[in-house]
Amino acid sequence: MRADLGAEPPPDVEGGPGWVIDGATLRPRITDLRAFREGMSTDALGEAVETLWSGDPTPARELLHTADPSVRVRALLADCARDLGEFEDALWAYADLLAECTGSPWEPVLRQHYGKTLLAADRPQEALEQFEVAYAQRVQAGAPADQLASSAQARDRTRQMVGLPRRS
Repeated sequence: MRADLGAEPPPDVEGGPGWVIDGATLRPRITDLRAFREGMSTDALGEAVETLWSGDPTPARELLHTADPSVRVRALLADCARDLGEFEDALWAYADLLAECTGSPWEPVLRQHYGKTLLAADRPQEALEQFEVAYAQRVQAGAPADQLASSAQARDRTRQMVGLPRRS
């Protein structure tokens, strides 16, 4: 049962030029397409990311299938599956990535995305566990402020969803 979804969600977190992580949905949202495109101009996956974050996971997946299967590409493919409602496929993909990347700098990123997939699959308590671990790992690693803010945002929004108070 979800609690207090009407409460004010955490604020959006600035993710980069032209995009934020939405405090209510915990999903990336492009706020300024020109700035986003400029910021992603040297990123080989920029078009796929823009397509995915614009709400078109099917063509994003097609673009990603032509890329080398790096950790990032595989994570974005899992996000496409999540956004298409293919939760079990996305969860398996993230479980595989986590098994492969445990102990690496990728681990908190993957836990964060795994948590968002659990949340989309209506498993908020399990998502909260992932967000708590990701936050703790980022604190321990001395992660940049935007990454800490993103993890705190996900943790706080999910705590709200399961009826627990926010942490400071």
